[in-house]
Amino acid sequence: MRGLILAGGFATRLRPLSCSKPKLLFPIVGMPLVESMARWLSSGGVDRVILAVNHLSDKLKIEVGHRVAGVTIEFSVEETPLGTAGPVRLASNLLSGDDPFFVTNGDIVSNIDIRRMLVMHQETKADATIALVSVRDPSPYGSVLTDSNGTVKKFEEKPAAHSAASHVNAGVYVLSPKVVDSIPEGRPASLEKEVFPKLVRNGRMRGWMHNGFWYDIGRVSEYVRANRELLEKQEPKAAVPNATKNGWEILRPSFLGTQTRLGVGAKVGPLSILSENVSVGDEAIVRNSIIFEETSIGEKAIVEGSVIGERVVIG
Repeated sequence: MRGLILAGGFATRLRPLSCSKPKLLFPIVGMPLVESMARWLSSGGVDRVILAVNHLSDKLKIEVGHRVAGVTIEFSVEETPLGTAGPVRLASNLLSGDDPFFVTNGDIVSNIDIRRMLVMHQETKADATIALVSVRDPSPYGSVLTDSNGTVKKFEEKPAAHSAASHVNAGVYVLSPKVVDSIPEGRPASLEKEVFPKLVRNGRMRGWMHNGFWYDIGRVSEYVRANRELLEKQEPKAAVPNATKNGWEILRPSFLGTQTRLGVGAKVGPLSILSENVSVGDEAIVRNSIIFEETSIGEKAIVEGSVIGERVVIG
């Protein structure tokens, strides 16, 4: 089964971190986002993932390769960003076939049960099924109204904060092949504004309610929140316990990637995530921070409440 990850934007809300690093390579508790998403899609039966990319696509190709977490990876490169629907049309040759496929935004961290979502899609014979989540403030997202049978009745993009509708578009879809033919070719197009409204008018779209965790990490604040909450939940369970050894100290919850080096008297945590090959100098302190790979924290430096990019030298 196929899955398409929409990752063709410039991730402007994550700058300056995204100026040199594709969003799909941002670490989620030490694991690249693309690997986290591939594992999640694989759990739902997806064995082939297409990455719809534009910004820093060459770097992404080098870092990701053609296989992640047992899933085959292919690339569909946009000359210019094509919105949320244009990439689906562009990748149609890679999505060809009679079976439905998944489409997901490239900034989603979730445990949506896409296998059950697919079953409902097939049982209802819908043309499209959209994952929904409940939030307190729907204004940053698109709210979705459904009837008692789950048929989508209204799709409201970016509703007001006081809107009564709290079920929002989670950015995860199951699409039947016929939907591809309805997408304009050769220009930017929007699933939310051009494709879905037609399906709603014809009663061909269903909603799947998700009650587990869901994060849209397209903003730095949400990226930090996702890492912190997943770390506290011990997801994945590679977080380390409190430890004092060789003169350094780790306070949980914290995560240390492979080849992490701690100096004498160094203190890490709580709520700190160090990616692989990070060094923390003698008597340095790292608290409530996310450190990307191959970064060096110098002797007696203090890093607190920060997100530090890759290959940075501090102190």
